[in-house]
Amino acid sequence: MRSDLSVDRLRGFTAGLLIVLGALAVPHQASAGPANPKGTGWRSVGPHRAAVEAAIASHPPTGTIYIATLGGGIFKSTDGGDTFGAINAGLMSLNVATLAMVPDNPNLVYAGTEAGVYKTLDGGTTWTLTGETGLPLALVMDPTNDAVLYAGFNGGLRKTMNGGTTWTSAAAGLGSPQVFSLAVDPNHPQVVYAGTTGQGGFRSSNGGASWTPLSIDSSVGLLVDPSDSNVVFAGTNGNGVYRSTDAGATFTRVGSPDVGVVIAMAKSGNSLYAGTATDGVSVSDDGGATWKNTGVSKGLGLILTVDSEGTVYAGTNFDGVFRHRSDQPGRPWEPIAESILHDCNCQNGHALAIDPSDPRHVFFSTNDGGLLETQNGGLTWKDGGTSGLLSRAPRSIAFDPQTPRFVYAGSFTGGGFYRSEDRGQHWERVLFGSSAIYVAGVDVDPVDHTVYVSTFRSGDGIWKSTDFGRTFTRIDRAPGAGPTTFLNLSGRGITVDPARHATVYFAGGNGVWRSLDAGESWIRVNTNASLKVTVDPTNSDVVYAAGPIGVFKSVNGGNSFVSKSSGLPTPAIQTPRTGALQVNPANPQVLYVGSEGAGVFMSTDGAESWHAINTGLDDLHVYGLAMDPTSPDILYASTSSAVFKTTTAGQ
Repeated sequence: MRSDLSVDRLRGFTAGLLIVLGALAVPHQASAGPANPKGTGWRSVGPHRAAVEAAIASHPPTGTIYIATLGGGIFKSTDGGDTFGAINAGLMSLNVATLAMVPDNPNLVYAGTEAGVYKTLDGGTTWTLTGETGLPLALVMDPTNDAVLYAGFNGGLRKTMNGGTTWTSAAAGLGSPQVFSLAVDPNHPQVVYAGTTGQGGFRSSNGGASWTPLSIDSSVGLLVDPSDSNVVFAGTNGNGVYRSTDAGATFTRVGSPDVGVVIAMAKSGNSLYAGTATDGVSVSDDGGATWKNTGVSKGLGLILTVDSEGTVYAGTNFDGVFRHRSDQPGRPWEPIAESILHDCNCQNGHALAIDPSDPRHVFFSTNDGGLLETQNGGLTWKDGGTSGLLSRAPRSIAFDPQTPRFVYAGSFTGGGFYRSEDRGQHWERVLFGSSAIYVAGVDVDPVDHTVYVSTFRSGDGIWKSTDFGRTFTRIDRAPGAGPTTFLNLSGRGITVDPARHATVYFAGGNGVWRSLDAGESWIRVNTNASLKVTVDPTNSDVVYAAGPIGVFKSVNGGNSFVSKSSGLPTPAIQTPRTGALQVNPANPQVLYVGSEGAGVFMSTDGAESWHAINTGLDDLHVYGLAMDPTSPDILYASTSSAVFKTTTAGQ
């Protein structure tokens, strides 16, 4: 089972399709690749090109460049970027979230993957697993000792002092935040900085033995000036760039690119670079006071790295990888690895949402690569968050079923909640709850337009909006509880019964909960951990819960549930985190459920038995399912590599 953040740094999506339509030419869109013959089963519909949200490493003396991807593994060039090839021998996962290369030895590289931290001593010819089996979101090496590494995780930080053989916790004083950024002072390697999402930045002066918070509210990207250790830059989650001139003791805001969500930072010579949300990469030549956009992508600037010659590399969520040579400052940024990234299924997929008024219009939220959109059923894709959706990691997305011009998206830790009143053409950010709130689930009442959201961080609870997502009130209370006494429910699944709209279900780690009064009070109706609840659209008494141990069914409106997993993998493989189970509204005996490792299964007898329908589904790690409400044989599956589609119910 993957970590929920990083990989929720990963995922992508694929599918089959025979929809013929006139496609509007839209900026940043790319073809989905060649169609499979006859269109049976599943086939990939992209998106292309690949997101590159993991590290890029370069060694100019040998012409070596590494590009890590989520879904395609690691690519390597030995001719300065003219050609690339995959180097994945020994990797048990091709979802590579982080990369760290020894600066003067390109043969020694560490890779943080969904299956753990791997190491190569021969330039990627072979990879071996180190003693760390978790998925790091950030990986940084002591520049004076290649045996010392720090790894940031979803909930902590770990350190090795022997090249990965053993790892120990280095999180004293950190708590358990999501560590997305790490920086080591090159001149004083015992000084380490950690940036988290929603909980600010931290500094250690003793190699991670203890940590103290920095005086900034939010720190997404951190950078120690390579020419002056006293100067530290911090990119924030909406307020531009801060700078410290006293080694992190104090910070002052210096300025901001046009988009103030700064995801990544790098410095080459006198130029400071910022990777931003929805506006690519910007550059400042005056220490961050003023900024100019480089024109590199109008999506997310996810990764920035600088090699020993000062060349800057940028990874984006939709436009691939770009390079800016320090010895040719007047030349524009150049794309590299274009062909191999175009063909790479490297979009780390998550949630899917189909427009009720136009089933060709589909949103695809990736785990760390923004929101993507197709308006023609997957023939072409574009970045769907360029007009205000500033989150690098949207999680859930939902249309208002009666008024689909209203669209809502939940965001990863600290990212906030987003609403659109024009089918996603423009987005407005809404903040509520804690600074690190993680909106994992969204559903909309089909009658009165009430928006419900569930959260993933423990203690953040369930929320409700009655004004189209403009304001929210917390509602996770037991019957008779006081106004400030909450159940502290956390999880992904929030579902409104389409026929009895005052009935709302929540699925979380401690079971299934039900409200009969539009969320005002909740009782637990099933103790099995669940990820999603689905109500039969033709019969409110029939309710399904899907989660880490399979499928459960209720025939009495959620009062009791029984296991219905015959034919599903044993031991059970976790069902998808979004849209786990779909019911055919024209024939509710026909159901579909995905799994994170065994593909998609179908039942034709109301969940009494299941059989796999994976023809053409090249990636069996399914993280989201969506069904076309007007044509139930059309399904989309978001996987760890791409989006798949079927027009034949997967058969």
